Amino acid sequence: MRQFATFSNSFITAIESISKSHNVAHANQTKCKKGEFVKLVPILAVLATVSPVAASDISQELDQVVVTASRVEEKLKEAPVTINVLDKTEVEKIKYRNPSDILTRIPGIYSHDFGGDSEITSIRVATHFTNPYTIVLLDGIPVSNYGSGSSGQFAEINSDNISRVEVIKGPASALYGSNAIGGVINIISKDPSAKPQLKVWSEYGRGEAWRSGISGSGSGEKASFNIDLNYIDNEGWRDNNNLEKKSASIKLQVPISESLMTFKVDYLKKDNQSPSTLTKSEFEGNWQHSYHDLSMSKTDKIAPTISYSYFLEQAEFKTTLSLKDIDSESRPTYGIRLLTFGANTGKYQGRYNQNDDKAANLQFLYSREFTALASKIVTGLDTERSSVDFVSYDIYYTKDAALNKYTSFTTGSKNSSDDITTTMYAPFLQIQVTPIDTLKFTAGGRYDSVKYDFEDMLNNSNNGEKEFDQFSPKLGLTYDFTARLNSYLSYSKGFVVPTTSQLFTSTGANANLTPEKADNYEFGIRSALFQNKLGLDFAIYSMEITDKIVSSGSGWSDPYINAGKTSQRGFEASAVYAPIDMVKLTMAYSYARNKYDNYSPASPQYNGNTVPRSPKHHLNIRLAVLPMDCLEFELEMDEISTQYHDDANLFEYSRPTLFNLRATYNREQWSAWTHLKNLTNQTYATYVSESSGAPTFYSGAPLSLFAGISYKWGE
Repeated sequence: MRQFATFSNSFITAIESISKSHNVAHANQTKCKKGEFVKLVPILAVLATVSPVAASDISQELDQVVVTASRVEEKLKEAPVTINVLDKTEVEKIKYRNPSDILTRIPGIYSHDFGGDSEITSIRVATHFTNPYTIVLLDGIPVSNYGSGSSGQFAEINSDNISRVEVIKGPASALYGSNAIGGVINIISKDPSAKPQLKVWSEYGRGEAWRSGISGSGSGEKASFNIDLNYIDNEGWRDNNNLEKKSASIKLQVPISESLMTFKVDYLKKDNQSPSTLTKSEFEGNWQHSYHDLSMSKTDKIAPTISYSYFLEQAEFKTTLSLKDIDSESRPTYGIRLLTFGANTGKYQGRYNQNDDKAANLQFLYSREFTALASKIVTGLDTERSSVDFVSYDIYYTKDAALNKYTSFTTGSKNSSDDITTTMYAPFLQIQVTPIDTLKFTAGGRYDSVKYDFEDMLNNSNNGEKEFDQFSPKLGLTYDFTARLNSYLSYSKGFVVPTTSQLFTSTGANANLTPEKADNYEFGIRSALFQNKLGLDFAIYSMEITDKIVSSGSGWSDPYINAGKTSQRGFEASAVYAPIDMVKLTMAYSYARNKYDNYSPASPQYNGNTVPRSPKHHLNIRLAVLPMDCLEFELEMDEISTQYHDDANLFEYSRPTLFNLRATYNREQWSAWTHLKNLTNQTYATYVSESSGAPTFYSGAPLSLFAGISYKWGE
């Protein structure tokens, strides 16, 4: 590790010395030519020698086409919601290893890196492992089952098969149902290319982290295809942090007269080890340490999808059937407790879990445009049928006190065996009218009906069922002041059904829980100003969540109850400033005030407290410099304010400011990149929490260097 850090420092020093030894005399000398890869032009020289010109892409952002806000294609400026888009260029540049690498660039998102590709992500509403306040979609299909928790959804996605990412914020239950209180993240996979292409790539970095892949794409008269295969083998920088992941995505499109058939298969096989959280003294003593060497998580997934789209002059009909089969097993690091009585006194009790998850999603969608009032309707039906067979065994760990590590374990008896079947159907309707060219009104709603059937294989007396019905409306309008100044105003309701864990399987399960409900008001501005040199978007929102599910006490077995009310109020802004073609400054800022307005079990009471893991301020700034049209440097700064670990607001954590540096070189068919993460080598935690009245920390990575290269045949 020390040698790697020494090499990284030497690498940075070399870049600085090379940069200082080269100057640019004229702007027209910035073209990439053979042998000029080493000419890394200093930022000051670029600014001094190039005449200002307008940025070419800022003016196009209001007119870019998105699909997530209404489930059909529309211009971004027509959507009465806050929406952020990470396009193909940005996704390719970042080449994220953990989803937090890319999601922290968007204001209002909380994304916590748990090593490898493991994460917890939510929008606007701070989350825990079991709080599902954000939906992740893959091509419009939910990645996880209806009502499931929000952790680890990105880990099931082929990260190299992403064309763009669309994020809509605020309750989206009027189109997507339960869990979309914070918002929706829709990952759009790659489509076939117009001409044949073949690409191979490989990357190596800290922690003996190898990533490699091969992809091919092309189109013919009768069919088109896209294939993406990649492999990850990462030893990890922390103890017990290995990751091996194999992913494959295949898409085949067949045009048939006025229609299009799409066949898609996603396959994943993953073997992951998870290091433990650390106490304060452990974190400050050795943040690389993990006292849990025996944890593991294995996943096998196959998900075929078939869709049929029929196009008319002013209408489209689309139906999609998506299947999913996931087998997983795990020995988690959480829920481990010291036994003080019985045959295993002195040992630590944990769990070994097995899951067999099968699901089918069937979607129908119809959209039509009308000449009267330039109106449009979008209507459809979502259905889901899923079954989860869950089995858990007691395991007993032996811990070496001197090493502060678990060294062995024995497997005990089966402690639970459950079968949970979920049935859901939800019709939805959205209407948009345009009374004048500059003004659009949108109204819509969705009715969700969901039923859980729970079967306890060890104790039939616990068997039961639970049904929920919920209607979620929304209203919105957009107004164009000018072609480059757009505003929107919206109201929306959202809801979250209790998870099956909260209803049936956890120690605090309560079958009488009702859905959490949210009301949200939002106003925003989108603009391209100063001859398109400045793109500026901001949004102000106010949301209240009622019937929030909280624990009725401080004990681990206290039941869940609907006794909470929180308010989420905030301001989000994003700006892109491109004074010249060769320099772009991008900023994402969010201010969030997340409070418990009411938290009223008998004890404890947290009225007025700040919701944990929700810092007031988050600022992300990127400076991109393109000294040549084939070479780009990006310096990123990420700053968050102090946050609380716990509901009682007894423990605070102030994360240091983090810097990342990226360099990308593209010349003809070749591409090369170098990424330096945590440039100043800060010791920090990516996630803070509280356990047994004391703070716990999940360590973030130190200074890490990654370098890769790719070659592409075809256009």
